[in-house]
Amino acid sequence: MHYCLLLTACIKPEQVTINPIIRIDPAIRMQDYFSALKFWLGYEQTYFDSIVFVENSSSDLFLLRNLVAKENKFNLKVEFLQFQSSPVPDGVHYGYSELEMIDFAFDHSKLIANTTHIIKITGRLYFPQLIRLLKWIPKGIEFASDSRDYTIASRDEHYIVTTLFIVEKRFYASLLYDAKSTMNTIFEYSLEETLYFQILKPLYIKGIHHIILRLPFTLSPVGFGAHWNVNYNSFKKQTATLLRDFARIIIPAFWI
Repeated sequence: MHYCLLLTACIKPEQVTINPIIRIDPAIRMQDYFSALKFWLGYEQTYFDSIVFVENSSSDLFLLRNLVAKENKFNLKVEFLQFQSSPVPDGVHYGYSELEMIDFAFDHSKLIANTTHIIKITGRLYFPQLIRLLKWIPKGIEFASDSRDYTIASRDEHYIVTTLFIVEKRFYASLLYDAKSTMNTIFEYSLEETLYFQILKPLYIKGIHHIILRLPFTLSPVGFGAHWNVNYNSFKKQTATLLRDFARIIIPAFWI
């Protein structure tokens, strides 16, 4: 399998009424993207040799381009793509714009055209344990990510963790491309994470595709969540990771 890293980015986001963005300052967000891209440029591994950085607010990318020019020590092929995002339909959440970015990259990226699998990552984040996941991923995988699928008292969670997922290019083109057009105001279809769950869980159950929706370990990111400005390295988040990994061992059928 040949992987390409796809980093999605929005440096100057439009504020939304549903789940408003707390981490919205373009300067702070640029620093997030700078730090993450610097990490990936220095990430020693043999699984991917190319990075596509797609950005949807037509912002100046001089700092990022300069970073690639100066610190690309493994000579990765890096491609920058930009466009101005479409308005998000009323009642639909922020994930609409990310799905549009992924589609745009599939339509316009020369590097993606020459690969078999995409590792899609939210561009402000980085995952030090990605190499562990890539060593574990079985051959022939069509889609792989983690998910939450449980009901506890008033908590009813059913969604794909979309900060990072791996997808075969042909699988994406046939089953996930333009998924954004099916998003609507119904909760299960108004978020990227829940929309993907509604598409992928039935296919996973049928077993007609090579899909993984539960990883053997938690792949924790480094960075901050934009909508709640949550620090993924906080004590609370690290504790949640430990509990999830413990649950995978003692109650593997319980997807928390």
